[in-house]
Amino acid sequence: MMNFLQKLEKLSSEGSSIKTGIVGVGQMGRGLCASLDKITGISIRAIAAKYIRPALDFILEQKIKEPEEIAVFRFYEDLQESFCRNIKYIDIPGDTPLAEVALRINDSDLCGKLLITDNSDIIPLIEDLDVVVDATGKPEVGAKLSLESIMHKKHIVTLNVEGDVTIGPFLKKMSDEYGVVYTVSAGDEPAAAKELFDFAKLLNFNVIAAGKGKNNPLDRYANPESLKGFAEEKGVNPYMMTSFVDGTKSMIEMACLSNATGLVPDIRGMHGPRANINDLTKILIPIKDGGILDKTGVVDFVIGDLAPGVFLVYTTDSEISRKELEYLKNGSGPYFLLYKPYHLASIETPLSIAGAVLYNEPTIQPAGGLVSEVMTFAKKDLDAGETLDGIGGFSVYGLIEMHSIVMQNNYLPIGLSEGCVTKRKISKDEPIKYEDIKIPKDSVLYKLRKKQDAEIG
Repeated sequence: MMNFLQKLEKLSSEGSSIKTGIVGVGQMGRGLCASLDKITGISIRAIAAKYIRPALDFILEQKIKEPEEIAVFRFYEDLQESFCRNIKYIDIPGDTPLAEVALRINDSDLCGKLLITDNSDIIPLIEDLDVVVDATGKPEVGAKLSLESIMHKKHIVTLNVEGDVTIGPFLKKMSDEYGVVYTVSAGDEPAAAKELFDFAKLLNFNVIAAGKGKNNPLDRYANPESLKGFAEEKGVNPYMMTSFVDGTKSMIEMACLSNATGLVPDIRGMHGPRANINDLTKILIPIKDGGILDKTGVVDFVIGDLAPGVFLVYTTDSEISRKELEYLKNGSGPYFLLYKPYHLASIETPLSIAGAVLYNEPTIQPAGGLVSEVMTFAKKDLDAGETLDGIGGFSVYGLIEMHSIVMQNNYLPIGLSEGCVTKRKISKDEPIKYEDIKIPKDSVLYKLRKKQDAEIG
């Protein structure tokens, strides 16, 4: 971890810290706030949430800040000041020019206060902010936030993998031009698997397959209503739970890994076999050797006892290395396994924050243009005029595919699906194409995707 601890301790001893803005206070955002509050050398400077009251409740309950250390900028939500009179409340009319807003949020009287707002647009305007964390999980929101953060020369750490597999290459290119870091966060499966990939490649191993253990049963047609009880039991938003169970989230995560490493899906949607840890070097290997893979260098997922971990199956051309691996009880070869039995989600995000600010290094980002992406399929029969509710909803699910095939066939990336309106009837399990839908005209995400397609491919 490149001496993160020592660097952060030094910052703290000098009376300084990495100042962080967090957008989104759902499960991931709350976990990050709680984690950052205890970490030396990193501080929470600002929080943007759809609703201020739950965010305030959380901050005060967790004793992250005292009321007198908080300033609330209200754009939309009507809060009663009697909620806590020691908090400074600042009401901003929605039509206030951003230049005026910037002056007010950077007022010296607010120095040292935690800013909480219901308008994520103001977060990149905070002058002493070092890094912005996107914990929204919403591609459209993330697109605008990342764009503005980069333009204001803030590093951007995203937990929004959904946005990354849609416009990650463009954001990476733009961040390079502005001299800041764009990175997907540590703690999610793509970053955890990328660690194994980098380890294997540096040691000159041949990567056969890399991926994740799926945490939930697979049901392509699951929806927030059918999973309501299960989601409540787990304490998770039912839309988020749906994206897990219908497989879309796994497709997105493995597309992210693919775009960072060059590994590809062996087939559309990947194999996703039932396999335990001890089975991986027998199943995720070439067909000629008794496995299921048509090619090597692939991404995939398994359903079994690996979850919530990640894996990498590899081999080596070196006879000496092979004998050494056998001696060290890594198996009898010719295929060997690396695996990590956990990922810690937003608890690990501080590692990416530190890497970006202290070393100007990403955790995981697209290596170039898209290699893979996630195309959109109808989860049910859709009528003309229906509005798609996007990832984790009632109307669509996603499957990973090669980017070249998606482009050749004009398939709709699932990151763009939310808010689109169908032009015709679409049958259940039918892939959805651009010509089948109308995209919202004001979509920043779509505009950036078109620029990415034109400039990067």
